This record gives sequence, structure tokens and C-alpha cells, in this order.
Amino acid sequence: MFDPYTVFKAQFPNFYRKPGLGYEKIAQYRHIDWFEREWVGDYDDRYISSFDGKVSKLVVQAVDDIYDNTTNSTWRRTFIRNVSPLYLRIADWPLNHVDYARNGKPTSEDWPLICGKWFIACVAITFVIGTPYGAEIQPRNGGNYDPFPYKYIGYPKVARNLLEMDSQRGYSLSETNPIAERLLRPRYLCFLQDGKPAKRMFVDEWITQYKSERNLSYVFVAYTAEQFTEMDYRVLDEMAEAAARNAGVSAYWIGHSCMDDEHLEEDVHRICDVIRGAQSLAIVVGRPPNDTEDISTTDMMLEQWGKRVWTFPEVLLAPEGMEIKVYTRGSDLMSPISLAKKHFAAKVWKQDAHVARQLVDHYEGNLILSQLELVTLALECLHKRETTEKFPGDHSYALMGLLRLRPKIDRTDSAFQAFARLSLANGSDQLLERLICVLPKDPYQPWHSLEDAYHAKLWDILPQEMSISGIGTDDTVILDGCYASNVRWKSFTPIAHDRIFSWKRWLALRLLHLSGPVFWISIILMVVFPPAGIPLFIYALIFVGLSPWLLRVMYLGKFWGTQGFLMGFEGYMDIDTIERQIFGARLGRMKWHPYSSPLSRHHRNVHGDCVPLDPCTDPETRALVERAKHARPGEQRVFTLVDTGTMTATLFEAARPPVCFLLAGSEGGMKRAIGCSYDWTTATLYRETVLRMETPIQDRMFRIGRVKIGFNRGMYPVKGLHEVGEAKGVLVS
Repeated sequence: MFDPYTVFKAQFPNFYRKPGLGYEKIAQYRHIDWFEREWVGDYDDRYISSFDGKVSKLVVQAVDDIYDNTTNSTWRRTFIRNVSPLYLRIADWPLNHVDYARNGKPTSEDWPLICGKWFIACVAITFVIGTPYGAEIQPRNGGNYDPFPYKYIGYPKVARNLLEMDSQRGYSLSETNPIAERLLRPRYLCFLQDGKPAKRMFVDEWITQYKSERNLSYVFVAYTAEQFTEMDYRVLDEMAEAAARNAGVSAYWIGHSCMDDEHLEEDVHRICDVIRGAQSLAIVVGRPPNDTEDISTTDMMLEQWGKRVWTFPEVLLAPEGMEIKVYTRGSDLMSPISLAKKHFAAKVWKQDAHVARQLVDHYEGNLILSQLELVTLALECLHKRETTEKFPGDHSYALMGLLRLRPKIDRTDSAFQAFARLSLANGSDQLLERLICVLPKDPYQPWHSLEDAYHAKLWDILPQEMSISGIGTDDTVILDGCYASNVRWKSFTPIAHDRIFSWKRWLALRLLHLSGPVFWISIILMVVFPPAGIPLFIYALIFVGLSPWLLRVMYLGKFWGTQGFLMGFEGYMDIDTIERQIFGARLGRMKWHPYSSPLSRHHRNVHGDCVPLDPCTDPETRALVERAKHARPGEQRVFTLVDTGTMTATLFEAARPPVCFLLAGSEGGMKRAIGCSYDWTTATLYRETVLRMETPIQDRMFRIGRVKIGFNRGMYPVKGLHEVGEAKGVLVS
């Protein structure tokens, strides 16, 4: 409290340290809270208070090393306070220097100090004991976790229900997420002619002219613009015509001739239907005009062709059981290379052969994947391939070709929005709901990467009783029906608890309750009437001397139930210190969680039990904790979450302290809880971490309505606080 950098304020926490960094004052922002109060102010770090529902400045309690020595945050910090009853702290004081982890019990070196501290504690307890009922506080929220009073009142870009769309955007009653129609046949084909080059014709015109569709059989000819430019179109047509004659069909389809400029945007993303209707697939390859890698063999040309994003679905959707013919520029066109589809993975797609082979087997009918597995594996493969971007969502549009329902192209879509709309259209497997529950292995991992820090696959995660009601305008989704709890960062708080009745505790309570007053009364009586005072003095002296032990007896014993609270602090403390700060003594009730976070640790004891370990017993985690003390804005820091509902603590990494946790899925017998920071300027929650929590906590959390949640929070410009000053705002109404 008396450090020169500690600032006093009237509201709790009364003492805090200003952040070393502040956000630039670019604009004023507006926020509407749960009670429809309007707040206008500068950008800063805030949270929603579970006490009054206001959006309040974020104050984070931090361990001494961080509070005293670093000014690298944009949020206020305060020191960690001991919130346990004073007399319980005094009772624990004589033994708090004993290292039980090292010896298991006090040693001969400990006893002299214990005795001296014991005497002082006995005297102090006579002044403060009064009544021991001060520790028995009343539960709040019926013992449940604090609610998260959040309400989303904006419009989505795309909603599941028509009534929720913004009419000003010009949507008709059938265009929430408009679906593109499938092509029954190609729009144009190049038809072979005797002794003449192939003729490009409108297919409907050809059918009208020849009065037949039975003979409409064609070869799909695939190439890449990296190997063939506009100057090579004549060569491409010659190779395509040879492929059609070799296949014994009357026509071929090739991109540069058979796509109409008027419908180019639609046709590009409906090529998948053309492939499905083809008699066979022919691939034409050639040496690229700007060859800097000496691509001189057919195998090398084919590998280059296979690295393009649009060529991947062309092979997958090629007719089942038909060999694919490969034509090389400059070679004998009457003797193409034949390649079975099942060999493409090992021969052409070497960078992801094992994943690609599963997709090939699916389309060949050898190993049928679920839609969730199909989308997951296809997304992984497509994002490893290259493309000349026409739209930000090109990878998602390529993925559309593999699925039954395909939303229409929207030029305003980002890559994520295109994928989200695709997921909504094919939403039976709740792909997006599962993706939100993934904890990225790398904090800078793109949204489309499905690598999970817990090594779970997307199909291992089962979404909760919640759903996605819409897609936001800023790469966000709108969830409905999550269970949520606020996180208390500014301090610990006393915890209400239940214990069974014990005669031992009842007797200790009565004896201790009387010992203090009797002691002082006996002193007076010994002066006035010694025969009455001496027995009382002896009685009081015995129990005053035992008072630290009696207090521990009163508060020992297992909790049958505790008030649910999520409380956090920045940095790391050992579990004994955490328990002392909340409950006043090391009583062995709190444990590290064995598998709640990637930083959690555990081991098997001699009885085969799973025993949680202090995360910092791992040297790598200890080094991580030290590095995180000096993290800059946007970099990963180390926080500790204390869950009094399960009496566990979890060490985890995040760029910002999550102000709430949303239960959004289940995996491996535990709940996936998304820890979110809050951008009050857009009313958006951003995923900072994902922890695994015990299933029973769901029954003690309140369910909330719609929340707008994003994956990656952008970094607002920051400078030194002395340059930009503290953020200011005002409650308008």
C-alpha cells in the first residue's frame, strides 16, 4: 500500500498500480449494458461486473514479482490480498514457516520459532476472537457461480432465421443464406468434328439440334495456369481433343473455352458439377513458362499441378473406378500415362499423402467418412495448397464443391465468413460449434487450422446444448444457450462452505468462545477475590494456550460443498499459498487440477492413483512463467484460475485475462470452457484460451442468451501511458 507507485481510490480495490501502457485515443466508443445503460468513452480494458452489470475498468491482481517489477500491461494491477478471517490467519501463523513439502512435519530447527510465535498468537487471539462465527458467511447466488450479465443487441450478417435479418440490407424472404443451384449439365462443351478443330457449342443448342442427350458424353480436361498461359490455348485444345478421341467421347470440357464470361463467377464455383457429369478426367501438364525450379519431368509437372487448390477437388470428384489419363506437352498424345485415383496421394500429393488418401478412399467408396470427417480433412488439405486469390474465401469455395449444399458467392465475404456460411448450410454436424471449442496449439494459428492443444480431433468434441444463430459482420459467430460464469480478477473473496456436524468441532468452539473473556475476568477476580479468580485463570490459561490448535480444529475437516467462484490472478503461486490467501491456512483442501490446461501436470502414485502435480515442477513450465512476466501486449502471459466449486487451481496461458468462461462443448469426459476477453466497443467476446472443466459445474452456472464471439482479437495501437493518458468515459444514461 505504501509503495510510491501505488495509487489510492475510493472504490475497491482501494489500492492499485496504473498500467505502463495505454491505448491511443483514436475515437470515442459506445456500449449498451444489460440494463440498457449507455457508456461512451475511450478504448480501454473493461469487463462486465456481475455485481451491477456495468462495464467497469479491468483491475487484475498479480503476484509481487509482476506487481512490483513490470509495467507491461494495459490494465490496472493490484496486489494479492489475504481474505481469510483474521483469527484463522493468526492461528496458522506459528506454523506457516514449516516446509511440509520437504519434511512432512516440523523439524528440531523449527520448534524454537514455533514456540515463540505460538505465545504471541495466543495473546493476540484473546483480543480478536470475539465470536468465531465470522468465517461462516452466507452463500451468494444460492451457491452458484457468478452470472455473466451480457446481452447482444446487434444484427448478424447472416442469420439462421429470416425474421432476424436486417431489412435494410435488401434481403428477400428466401435469401438468408442463399443456396446455389446445381448444374445438371455443362453450359458449354467443345464438340469433336471430323477433320476440323473442335467446335464450342451451347449444350442446350446441341441437344435441340441433335434431339438427343444419350450421346452427350465428355472428358473433363484439367490444367493449371502456372503451366499454360493464353499463348498456349491452341496447344491446350489440341491436347484436349486428343484426350477426347482417346476416350471415345464426342466432346470435352476445358476451362479457358467452356466458361462463359457473363457467368464466369458462378461457373468457376460450380465446376464440381461438371466433373461429376464427365465420363473421365484427363490432366494436361507442361513445363511452366517461368521455370525457376527445373521442372522437366512429367512427375515434377504433375506435382506442381497437384499443389493448386482447384485441382484437388477435380481428382477427388473424378468418376469412380476410372483411371485418370495424364498428357504431357511435347510427348506422344496417343500414349498418355494412366494413373489410378488411389495412387495420387503417394505420387502427386506427397505433402499430405496420408490425409489425402482418406479422401480418395471416401470418393472411391472404399472408406466412407462422416460429413464432419470429410469437411475436416478436406479443409486441412485445401489450405495447404496454393491459389491465385480471386476472392478471400476461395479455399472455402473450393471446399463447397465437395458438399451437397453450396451457398452463393458473396463478394463481401472474408475467408472465415465464406466458411461459416458453408457450415451453416451443411450444419447437421455442428462444425462451427466444434471449431470454437478448439484450443490452438499456436496462439497465432489461423482459424482454419484444426490442430488442438489437447490433441483432440474435431469429432471428439461434442457441442453443448447451444447453437449458432448467425454469423457476424467482423469474422464472428453468434452463439445461443451457453452456460457462463464471470471471473473475479480484482481480488479473492471469502468462500461460503458446508461441513457436516462434528462434536469435536462443537466442543472446541465452546471452549475457545469462553476462554478469551474468562481470561480477562480471571485477572480482575484475582485482584479482588483470588479464590474465585485462580481456578478461572488456570482454566483460561490452558485454553488460551491451546487456542491456535482449537481454531484449526474448528476449521479442519472436509468441505461437503463450497460456493462456486472463478477467481484469477496474473502469475504463479504454489497451491499452499493460494489456499492460505483464501482460507487462512494450509488445510490440503485445494489441489492443482491434473488435466485442465496444457500446463497441467500429474503422475501415477504407488497405488495407481492419478495425483496432480504443481505445474512448475516441470522446468519448461517454470521457464515459461518467468518469460511471461515480461510479455508485451498481444503476447502470451501466464495466469492462474482458482475454481472454488471444485477446489482446484489451473495455470494457463492467454494474451489477456479472460473475463468470463463459456461452457460450449464436451470432450473426454470434461467440459470445454472458452475463456473470453471482452471488447466492449463492439460487444464482442474473443477466445483467449480453452480450459477443460469438471462436468458438474454446469449445474451451478447460469445459462445466457446470445453472445457474439470471435477467434482472434486485433491489437489496438498502444503507447506509453504518459504519452496518451488514461482512458476516460461517461455514463450517458
